Amino acid sequence: MTRRLLMAMLAVSPLALAANLGALRADEVALWAAPVEGRAVFDEHRADAAMNPASTMKLVTAWAALNRLGPGYRWRSELKSNAVLENGVLRGDLYWIGRGDPRFDSARLTELLRQLRLRGVQRIDGQLLLDKRAFSRISSADGFDGDAERVFSVPPDTHLSNLKVAWLRYFYEQGRPQVVLDPPLPGFRLDNRLQPGSTASCGDVREHAEVSVSGSSIRVSGKLPPACDGAASYVNVLDNDGYAGQSFAAIWQTLGGEGPRGVAQGDTPPDARQLVRLDSEPLPQALNDINKYSNNTMARSVWLTLGAENPHSGDTVADAQLAVRSLLLERGIAAEPLQLENGAGLSRRERISARQLGAILLDAARGPYAAEFIASLPLASEDGTLRRRFAELGPRLRLKTGTLGDTRALAGYWQAPSGQRLAIVALLNSARAAQLQGALDALVGDVVERYAAQLQRQP
Repeated sequence: MTRRLLMAMLAVSPLALAANLGALRADEVALWAAPVEGRAVFDEHRADAAMNPASTMKLVTAWAALNRLGPGYRWRSELKSNAVLENGVLRGDLYWIGRGDPRFDSARLTELLRQLRLRGVQRIDGQLLLDKRAFSRISSADGFDGDAERVFSVPPDTHLSNLKVAWLRYFYEQGRPQVVLDPPLPGFRLDNRLQPGSTASCGDVREHAEVSVSGSSIRVSGKLPPACDGAASYVNVLDNDGYAGQSFAAIWQTLGGEGPRGVAQGDTPPDARQLVRLDSEPLPQALNDINKYSNNTMARSVWLTLGAENPHSGDTVADAQLAVRSLLLERGIAAEPLQLENGAGLSRRERISARQLGAILLDAARGPYAAEFIASLPLASEDGTLRRRFAELGPRLRLKTGTLGDTRALAGYWQAPSGQRLAIVALLNSARAAQLQGALDALVGDVVERYAAQLQRQP
């Protein structure tokens, strides 16, 4: 053994040698773990390397949102007009002020319009104008052009409804397969070409029903087994404004309303009076959906809301970044190597180190909103993206997952029976990432087991 090799081995810290990397190469993984109730790092490996965190970046957004917006934050949707209301007729335009409510759906839109009917409005003689000033611009997600029609890549919007997803719902009626569009967008025609299928089981309904969109027509063809009665698949149609306008028109008609005469964008005039306002559920409800089910669109909406509610430059995206970076400074957490694009991890550019993300986990667990933050994380073997993972450790382990083509990531907490908690971050960047998810799980499991053993040895 050469002197240089011996000196290199002696220079490696005991912590760096503690991790059992298994099938993982040392240069493709970063690890950091520390007790929430302690001060010393329990284990680390390449903890300062800049890594793509994939969806574990959502933890940064959730932490910043709880601290900057507060757990009681609600998104407000409003309908205003400066037109005269006469005998049930609104003789002018209706302004819909959207603020990016990430959980806004058909039920919320129905309630908004039901209240408008209760105000005495039956017919809208003008246009529906979407006031979109809450977000000056939308953050990018560069490098996902090939996934533009996939639900996970739907961009956020001030008037996002149902995550801009229309559902195709399948059922059998008198021995024939049927399909309906939910919500029933009036500008689309559904062309049902389905034939009865004989397969005993359904499985994924998309294996039996082929969907194609051409202009304003949605064609559904294939052989649908009776076992697919009650199944559903999604279809991404229209841009955000078109979807919002058609959803509005469809629901307004079901409530007995008439109009409006088209949809466009427009700023609400100062003299417009409020007709209806509707507040969302509190922020933690959105964070639960975001972290448990790794919803990119909702996370990006929350991230933009950070900028909208903390305006400095007038640029929503820049102000969102400032909201996060100023919080890091306030809490004494290193600003580097964090790189932000959209706060959701749907990014080829976003970076963070295991140590930096770990410091955020510690701050979140020690802060006033620890309960809300931790409750948003998936429970191992029970729900969300961890429902089928870590069965041997069970729900004492709460981890946010992250997945991209070349990335697998885990970050969260394990709680011992004594109540002591370990914060854990494991980030894998590798062309082999898809093959190594099991190895990453094993690495996290090994850290937990060694920490549990250490606790048992303590007097």
